[in-house]
Amino acid sequence: MKSKIYRLSVITIMTITVFMASLIFLTGCAKNVKKHILPPDVYYKKALFYAGKHDYSSAAKNFKALIENYPTYHNTQEAELKLGDAYYLGGKFIEAQGAYMDFIRLHPSSKYTPFAMYYAAMSYYKRKEAAGRTQSPLKHAKLMFEELVSKYPYSKYSKTALKYIKTINTDLSENTFFTGLYYFNASLWKPAAYMFKTVLKQYPGMPIIPKTLYYLTVCYKNLNDKKTENYYKNILRRDYPQSKYAKMA
Repeated sequence: MKSKIYRLSVITIMTITVFMASLIFLTGCAKNVKKHILPPDVYYKKALFYAGKHDYSSAAKNFKALIENYPTYHNTQEAELKLGDAYYLGGKFIEAQGAYMDFIRLHPSSKYTPFAMYYAAMSYYKRKEAAGRTQSPLKHAKLMFEELVSKYPYSKYSKTALKYIKTINTDLSENTFFTGLYYFNASLWKPAAYMFKTVLKQYPGMPIIPKTLYYLTVCYKNLNDKKTENYYKNILRRDYPQSKYAKMA
């Protein structure tokens, strides 16, 4: 009986040894298999084909393969830009922003740089959050739009960028007001007043200003600071006499 068990153990060990040796051999062979690389024009045409079919994931995959395998190919620069487009149209805004920023870094003097800057900013803008949540993407979008307008004031993209800057300022002012309102509703008058004054300082001329001035008067009324209350009340009545908030103050 012991002899049979011993022979069985030997056979089992030999079987495992052969299996492991085969596995190591096959793994080594797999490592030596070269990646199949297509000609550059094939990658480019495939990418355009998939983009035309609205398969932006496959388009991006082929643009990326062209860029990585043929960095000096004559269509590579265009592919770098179109990679951003494929990500953007496919709703992958983080990847799109990265691709456009890479293009700007690699080709700062290109005639397509304003286009890349505009869509890098739009990639940030598309990731904006609801009021009360982080507004970092909106702030980055604003900075990129402002840089575009500063560097290329006569570009057609700068005209649209100016409209987005105004929209973003409105969104950011409302978000800051929302934070102040949170403190206001909790009867935390000092932090509420601080946030409302931040709105006045950072976003002058925005539609939220009359409402902000009114809430400031209420904050200082609750803080028993009659002088400051009247200060903001007078600004509200002087600058926004037709506002409903001026009538409420």
